Amino acid sequence: MTMQRIVRFGFGAMVLATHLTVSTTLAQQLPQQCVQLPQRTKVCPNLLYKRAPIDVPALNVTTGEILCICMADFQSLRIKAQSDLAKVEQMVELSHVAVKLNIGEDELIQLIRN
Repeated sequence: MTMQRIVRFGFGAMVLATHLTVSTTLAQQLPQQCVQLPQRTKVCPNLLYKRAPIDVPALNVTTGEILCICMADFQSLRIKAQSDLAKVEQMVELSHVAVKLNIGEDELIQLIRN
């Protein structure tokens, strides 16, 4: 009985140590800043971590790096508009947001939609 407990504890400790190592390594890879609107003052309710599909020099991000995006800030841009009026409104919003973030409109669309 005692030997089984030791073996179980040893395996559990090994799994825990492995989990902590992986978690620490992953945490070190996570970005320090998220792509979000400058006026955000509260914690983002909808964070998305993903690999960057493109290079974005203005954000110091290269293709394949883990990127954090506050999707709540880009709700109106996430899905392509269908009606003509909605398309115009979306184009205006996209232009404003891209200027605020100092990145290109195409780059922003690729980050939030891909």
